[in-house]
Amino acid sequence: MTGQTDEMIQIKELLKRYPRGMSITEISSTLHLHRNTAAKYLDILKIKGDVDRKQIGTAKNYFLVQRIPVSSLIAYWPVPLIVTDSRLNTVMVTKGVLSLLGCSLDVLYGVEINEIPISLFNDPAIGEICHDAVQGQSQSMTVRTTVKKKDLILRIMGIPIVFDTGRDGGALAFFDETERHKTLRDLDGLKQKYSALLTGQKEYIIHITPSMAIKFLNAPFADRTGRSEGQIPGMSFNTFFPANSHEEIHQLFSGISTADPIGWCDLKMIRRDGTIGREHWEIHGVFDETGVITSYHAVGRDITELAHCRDQLEQYHRNLEDLIDERTKSMQEANRMLMATIQDKEELERELLFIQFAFNHASDSILLLNEEGQVIRANETASTLLGYKPEELTKLYVYDINPTITKAVWQKMWADGYPGKRMRTGSIHRMRNGRIVNVDVSRTFVRFLDRMYFCSIARPIEHNGEDDLVQ
Repeated sequence: MTGQTDEMIQIKELLKRYPRGMSITEISSTLHLHRNTAAKYLDILKIKGDVDRKQIGTAKNYFLVQRIPVSSLIAYWPVPLIVTDSRLNTVMVTKGVLSLLGCSLDVLYGVEINEIPISLFNDPAIGEICHDAVQGQSQSMTVRTTVKKKDLILRIMGIPIVFDTGRDGGALAFFDETERHKTLRDLDGLKQKYSALLTGQKEYIIHITPSMAIKFLNAPFADRTGRSEGQIPGMSFNTFFPANSHEEIHQLFSGISTADPIGWCDLKMIRRDGTIGREHWEIHGVFDETGVITSYHAVGRDITELAHCRDQLEQYHRNLEDLIDERTKSMQEANRMLMATIQDKEELERELLFIQFAFNHASDSILLLNEEGQVIRANETASTLLGYKPEELTKLYVYDINPTITKAVWQKMWADGYPGKRMRTGSIHRMRNGRIVNVDVSRTFVRFLDRMYFCSIARPIEHNGEDDLVQ
């Protein structure tokens, strides 16, 4: 048995060197075998599907071919099959074919491939694929068809087979790729949408493998690095940041899990002009059905100017707080001074009130007159003595109160007066009712705020003589 196996191996190795084929005589002569022995081995290989033969004139040429024994194919092939003989007549079908095509066995069995009453088999290319399979060549094609109002995309593959009798045949394998094409179509649509989203995007977008290698990037990130988009894939994400940021990046990626799939941080980087900048990065973990990270989706943007503005704003806040503290202290000091001033003013007001009280309740009549001789202030004693109300007194002149004083006398008195000049004399006052009252008058010239006033203090007296002086 071993010798037979060795001989068959030698025959197969020989036929590999002669793809156009060799006759029994040529094979037996080359391998130094008896012609009948070579023929026996070739028949065995033919039944096994390892070799095929063609009639060329009166000779039969044998050559290597890959044929599958039909019994093995039916037992282990998972997809629907139609098996034909060398005349392309259907001799075997699997249950999967009946389910796929929605027909019964009598529709297919014993019918030539191109004559099967299903629209799918009207395509002559299917008959050619089956014919090539019978001849030992495998071909395939993809067709779109409709079966029971259901659109299908089928890949039909021809498989060379050999029957247990050693006769050649062919099989058509039907691969239903409808769902795969739909998935590819959906995937292509998603890719187009994703590309549309990337168009005009100014943020950095990159895809990173679990080993931190970049596998996809957009144009803004390429511009940020100063490299072309084709140079960056495969480079480590850490490469584009200073060494003192690598630990922070490692912590960022290691913290991403199914429980916390998104992480972010602000990273320092060296800009193309050599200055230090800052970038904000958000890392999204992409997981498979078992929760294992398959990749990272990273989005970044330059926040250097924003960080600078934040620093300035914080400095302004600090300066403002210092200014507020300083102003608060100044206001507190001003408030203390104001309170002290108010306290002094209150004391002064109390003194003025006391002086006013003393002025009003003095036992003598007190009149204060200006240069024109008008009364500008009088106490309550003067009001009582003369019989006028206080507001009426301020409308009177010296001539109304003392009838002995004329304008000429008053002008002479004023011209001779000076601050601090005092004189005491007897005079008269005329009351509102016309009564004349003799008074003892003390008069004084006083200056207040660069103006001089005449102060008359009178006390009523009984006197029979005439006044020798006037108030």
